[in-house]
Amino acid sequence: MRLPETLITPTVVFDLDGTLVDTVPDIAAALDVALEAYNVAQTSAGEAATMMGDGLNEFFWRALVAKRLNLPALEADAARKRFIDVYGQSPARLSEVYPGVRELLQELRDRGVLTAVCTNKIERIALDILEQLELRGLFDAVVGARDDRPMKPDPRPLIQAVTRAGGHIERTLLVGDTSADNGAAIAARVPVILLDYGYSHLPISALTYGIIVDNAQSLRGAVMRFVGPVQISFADRDQPPHWAD
Repeated sequence: MRLPETLITPTVVFDLDGTLVDTVPDIAAALDVALEAYNVAQTSAGEAATMMGDGLNEFFWRALVAKRLNLPALEADAARKRFIDVYGQSPARLSEVYPGVRELLQELRDRGVLTAVCTNKIERIALDILEQLELRGLFDAVVGARDDRPMKPDPRPLIQAVTRAGGHIERTLLVGDTSADNGAAIAARVPVILLDYGYSHLPISALTYGIIVDNAQSLRGAVMRFVGPVQISFADRDQPPHWAD
């Protein structure tokens, strides 16, 4: 039996980089360490932001092109591995949670809304960042990049994040900042809120699906309109609600 939508606890899924946390400073610093032998210019936050959105590997390859480094394949791959290793050792030293994010997440939790992270960042690094910034406890599930899992815009990571959180895809909202988030939302047929202050390498205004917001207050308003005025809270979030037929 299909449940009425009002009886289904909503799930709000967030991207990580450029949505919850400004991670670019740590990523740029790790890239500079990995490429220090090649005497290239230091990577600015603005430069790094234009290469974000499709995972650390794609970020690195874009960086090589941007810095005009034509390395032999084996040498380039060794530098890529060094970049990920350096970044994984200290992924949250310079990173900061965006204003209003912590308060929004706590409000959603207080209202019984299920929350999850779906990111193209390597999963173990994403978990480390959330732990270090004291955000992990505000999420029911975290799904990141792994060798056995596709990345956004494929909808499967998003669907898996919702399932792990105990939610239902038909009552899910995605919050992100790139075309990968936009594509995943379209493929999964869920609404999406896009942040225009994130890391999209394409103009957010060119993405015609979803709502675009430009500040924390607008983000909260858009999320709460999806959630609705009243929600059902469950004392034990580990136990899914049981609805009688």
